[in-house]
Amino acid sequence: MAIAVNKTTPEPSEGILTFRRLWIELIPFRPRMAFIAFLTIIQTLFGFVPPLILGDIVNLLQRGEKINTVLYLAYIVAFSLASGGLGYALSVQMSMLGQSFLLSMREKLLGHMQQLPMAYFEKNQTGKLVSNVMNDAGTVNQLITSNLPTMMGDFVQLTLVTVVLLKINWVMALISLSIAPVYIWNFRHFFPKLQSTSNDIRAKRDTMYGQMQEKLTGIATVKGFGQERFESRVFMSNTRDIMGLNMHQGALGGGLWTIADALCGVATGLVLWYGGTQCIQGKMEAGTLVMFLLYAVGYIYGPIVRFLVVLDPIARAQAALYRIFRTMSLSNSIVDQPDALPMPTIQGTVRFEDVWFEYEPGQPVLKGIKLEAKPGQTVALVGFSGSGKTTMASLLLRHYDPTTGRITIDGRDLRDVQLRSYRRQVGVVAQESILFNSSIRENIRYGRLEATDKEVEDAAIAASIHETILALPEGYETKIGEDGIKLSVGEKQRLAIARALLADPRILILDEATSSLDSQTEALLQSALDNLLRGRTSFVIAHRLSTIVGADQILVLEKGVVTEQGTHAELVAGTGLYSRLYREQFRVALEPVAG
Repeated sequence: MAIAVNKTTPEPSEGILTFRRLWIELIPFRPRMAFIAFLTIIQTLFGFVPPLILGDIVNLLQRGEKINTVLYLAYIVAFSLASGGLGYALSVQMSMLGQSFLLSMREKLLGHMQQLPMAYFEKNQTGKLVSNVMNDAGTVNQLITSNLPTMMGDFVQLTLVTVVLLKINWVMALISLSIAPVYIWNFRHFFPKLQSTSNDIRAKRDTMYGQMQEKLTGIATVKGFGQERFESRVFMSNTRDIMGLNMHQGALGGGLWTIADALCGVATGLVLWYGGTQCIQGKMEAGTLVMFLLYAVGYIYGPIVRFLVVLDPIARAQAALYRIFRTMSLSNSIVDQPDALPMPTIQGTVRFEDVWFEYEPGQPVLKGIKLEAKPGQTVALVGFSGSGKTTMASLLLRHYDPTTGRITIDGRDLRDVQLRSYRRQVGVVAQESILFNSSIRENIRYGRLEATDKEVEDAAIAASIHETILALPEGYETKIGEDGIKLSVGEKQRLAIARALLADPRILILDEATSSLDSQTEALLQSALDNLLRGRTSFVIAHRLSTIVGADQILVLEKGVVTEQGTHAELVAGTGLYSRLYREQFRVALEPVAG
């Protein structure tokens, strides 16, 4: 299952497919888009009125004819009111389209992300995923609600004004349009460089966001090792790189628009020279020249410039769409079978039946695991890092499926039951419990959202954390900071245990839940763990053998193979790895006292 994809920008052919898929995604929004297009066209037509009025007034003045100021004032007032009302309606419709599309896109993207396998999250930085949901969706929204309507209005305007100018004076119209080939050359020279630089900026920024997310989440580690200056230097280095890219982009953009403005100036000068000559010779009225210049400068050069400006946002939106649809096209092999049934209330019989598993083809991580845990039993998994303990837990949670063999719960293959109904009956307490930046009550209630306040507090009592919570200034309403930064490690673990108790899982996984605690804190936590383990089939991953002495079964894994299996007494009496680990950890206690 290939999850990580490094390419962030599409090939030209892929870009076309990307916009086709966007058009499909826009099906629910097409009626509103059609109405916006209608309003945009009307607004564009309204833009042709002011030059007509001004040109007519100048011609009347030149002829010495009387001007009906009341009539023209009425024209201007009516035009202003209609234009303002039209602009307001267009703004409201665009806002409604933008917000509804943004909500839909973010909901679909986040919903799909949450359905992806754990491998996807293990291979992608959190900051990049957040950027995908927030920034990329926002970029596409900008394209739909601003860039595309602008391009449509400019296309209509450019088409109509070309016809109008040719009708007024075809020679001056050709002069005005003569810079178009040079404009195209100017664009073709600068824009690819601008687009490449923009992509570099985005990639660098995503990397910086990902690093910031990691370091701010692990701020305790950063401070603990006194690496604040180092992290600041890394951040400033990335910032300087982005600054340099932005300056390069600014220089390219400056060159593009300097040449564009110069070309507009040349064309305007040529039109003034020719038109002025025509006026002096009496072949053209001054008002007609004024009207022509207003149309030529504001209605030809303006749309061309805006068209060039909008191409960069379109390219960025194309890249954003590519990343969005690339994520949404990823599939998850861990899905419910078409005939999957809800998982009944779990009794607790768990079997690993000759389970083999490999993350990469040809590289097995687990090799022929056989295990039967009966309801209420505690099974301990022991072994060095990389031996396969956490992989067994991941398979039990069905983050992955076995490559061969099967895992059954009460005789049912995990692949034959509905995943959500199964996971609701499984609980996990990890070495580093994940807590959220909300109140203590909300963190505990996350185990079962419909739980009452009393049930939350009962779980805290069972986890031996109730008195500690009451001693806090705001009790259960205390905000604990991101990842529970305001709490000690032991307090965070007891909160996690309270959350698991509230969820009341039938199968429990303890992933080295006490390995980061000192002996005194571990002893305080033991009663909470005893309450949590009672009556549940439990799997305990442990490095400290003192925590699993009472386990019903202990499995010793070495390089994905179960090399020893039995009770603590049976294994410690042997000569295998467990016995050696036990003697090493309890060496001081086992040494005879010098007499």
